[in-house]
Amino acid sequence: MLPFLPLFILFCFTTLWGTVHAAEIAILKSADLTYYDHAIVGFKAGLPPMMKVNEYNLDSQLTRGREIGESLRASPPDLVLAVGLKAAIAAKLELFDTPVVFCMVLNPEAYSLPTSNMTGIAVRAPPVTQLAALRSLMPNRHRIGVLYDEEQTGAFVREAINVASHQGFELVSVAVRGQEDIPRAVSRLLPKIDVLWLIQDQVVVSESAIPFFLESSLNAKVPIFTFSSTLVQQGAVGALVLDPWTVGQQAARLSLARLRDPGTSAGIIEAPDRSQWALNVKSAESFGMTLSPELIRLAGQVFSGEGPRTHKLDPSDQIP
Repeated sequence: MLPFLPLFILFCFTTLWGTVHAAEIAILKSADLTYYDHAIVGFKAGLPPMMKVNEYNLDSQLTRGREIGESLRASPPDLVLAVGLKAAIAAKLELFDTPVVFCMVLNPEAYSLPTSNMTGIAVRAPPVTQLAALRSLMPNRHRIGVLYDEEQTGAFVREAINVASHQGFELVSVAVRGQEDIPRAVSRLLPKIDVLWLIQDQVVVSESAIPFFLESSLNAKVPIFTFSSTLVQQGAVGALVLDPWTVGQQAARLSLARLRDPGTSAGIIEAPDRSQWALNVKSAESFGMTLSPELIRLAGQVFSGEGPRTHKLDPSDQIP
């Protein structure tokens, strides 16, 4: 029997891989956003060409998402990709056994995501990655200030404080409960810090607060490091941002792994594989900083803005 063992293993592998190639995937999209569409394009590009993919758009309506989820439960696909918060919630509420991969969801833990059959890709890079990027951009600035809401990003900030201490930073954190707390918190924080780190926190960063942050930063000569290319275009010096196409590629790899073994990574959130730089050369100059040619070459987006300007926050920055 032993001579036939390699053939048996090859047969099993070929059968399993053929099953993966022939699998059916349903994509739930929360809304028509370019950011979501780019992630879906990256996802499809990472799949085998013969795989069947059906797309459903919730049009920002959770009720519609639940209706779609109910119909999928009646005739389940092999896997569901949920893009955006409402799509992920609909999948959570309606799909209990089908493997689900979600992405583009800010603060999924606040919505009890993931569940036992769901796997997610985090929107934000972990503190260790972001602080390492900040150090490479601003190596001579050691006191970092951050505003946060406890419910939104308390755990993230506590992890960042621990990481900062190991990387030789001092992280000065100030908690706020609402937008009305921000002016006083910023006025207390800026004299104590070398860099203002704006993180993905929906209580802190809003369209109305952005001009205040940018103008206060410029007046105090304290540069901003952030998460949003929109904020960099408006006057922040730099950001570490996610490329949605790359997130889609990661979601494809994770989905293929789950199709081969539905238990793979179930119930956990993966860190994003890769982020890219967004830099504002003009803003750096206004803060007396010179960005290295190598850093500029590596950046995915380079701006030459004139400093703080009021622009509408791009929907992708807060990811509904």
